[in-house]
Amino acid sequence: MSSETEKILLPANIPEILGKYGDLFCNYIELSPKDSIYGNYKRTNNKLSVLFPLIEHPVHGKTGLHATEKYEDGFVIEYHYQWKVIIPKMGKLYNHISAWENELHDASWTPGKYKIKSEPHHHHHVPGNRGQRKENWDILTLDDAFSFVDHYIRSGEEYKP
Repeated sequence: MSSETEKILLPANIPEILGKYGDLFCNYIELSPKDSIYGNYKRTNNKLSVLFPLIEHPVHGKTGLHATEKYEDGFVIEYHYQWKVIIPKMGKLYNHISAWENELHDASWTPGKYKIKSEPHHHHHVPGNRGQRKENWDILTLDDAFSFVDHYIRSGEEYKP
């Protein structure tokens, strides 16, 4: 990992996220409250897992931002931020809009098309195709992911990479 990608990442500040982006959230009757920010989201000293249901998008429909963070010694060691269609439920491939993660994919046997300069940070940028990845230098936190999604939700613009 290069010094450019070695970043100290702090856990998501949920109260700050709620304050900045709370007007984007929506409660859908089809979605169990326990599965979203409206229920008791799961946060321990080791992990955060929460779904933020978002107001309906004119193109992408009923979407949400699903956040998972794993912690060690108070810092984020692994993150997954996935903007996806949440209603209707579809398979992992079909609900995908965009995602940002920091799982390593730099093993010697990893196909060249999956190796990127920003490892371990990468962006699954093609809706409906999580297999395609590109470099990700900018979206490393939940706030960063919300900042990206915020534009599309507020404008109603279709996300097209």
